Amino acid sequence: MSGVDVITEHRLKQLRLDPDAVSHVSPAERAQLIYSAFLGRVPYENLSNNRAVDEHPGDPESWPRATDRLLRENAAHGLGGTGFSLAYALRDLFRGASLTAHCALGHNLVTEQAHAAVVLYVDQGPLLYDPALLMCGPIPVRPGGQLDDPLGTVRLDARCGPTLTLMLHMHCGHRPVAPGQEIWSPPTLASGDRPIYSIIPMPAPPQSFRQAWLASFYRGRQMPLRFARRVGDRIFRYGERPGSIEILTAESREEVAVAPDAAHQLSEIFGIDQPCLQAWFARAR
Repeated sequence: MSGVDVITEHRLKQLRLDPDAVSHVSPAERAQLIYSAFLGRVPYENLSNNRAVDEHPGDPESWPRATDRLLRENAAHGLGGTGFSLAYALRDLFRGASLTAHCALGHNLVTEQAHAAVVLYVDQGPLLYDPALLMCGPIPVRPGGQLDDPLGTVRLDARCGPTLTLMLHMHCGHRPVAPGQEIWSPPTLASGDRPIYSIIPMPAPPQSFRQAWLASFYRGRQMPLRFARRVGDRIFRYGERPGSIEILTAESREEVAVAPDAAHQLSEIFGIDQPCLQAWFARAR
């Protein structure tokens, strides 16, 4: 099939995306179809990270989840991943659809941790895709490159040399942070623009990417659970601490208390299956 290899056909079907629809459009349209399907099916969550470390505490090489494992666990349990897992899988999906894409490494300006995103090369110029950011599309890779999303504006500002800083402004006007990242209570800026991470939008050496991926894990339950998912023009976020669910729209931010039966409520909102959540909560007590 033109444009999509056999492995990627299978992967796209797991995302409920018709490979024929992907094969017969331009590269930029192909990428957006894949990204939209991925964003709609695969949540940001660190439960899978915690499970991987908890099950194999002495084997760091087993912690990262590659593309097919991520997609299998998504189909079976509704799991997704954190920034590195999401970027790695999206990169593979793009490549399997005859697109030129690479993983890039950034530096989170709040947590001081590494961050992963995907740079896609099309005729119109390079594009930055960041599934952990939960925005509706890519950002043109250039100083001043901007994405206008119904929920907010994302912009790349020049920093120094080839480094760009990703700036985020959420229209809801409350805590303008990157949904899904480890940024839950930063101080706000008067302008509403928040620098999220700096990035050199170039392919990361595989060994450097792997090392940064391994370094992003924490042992046991040192990291509280965090889930985030976009549904249409709403973003749902859950933080085990402070133990609430946020619903972000263009107009407002609503906070919802977590019900006593947290597994059922979280399963309904984030698509992670209830037995998986119940097993983790019971194991973590």
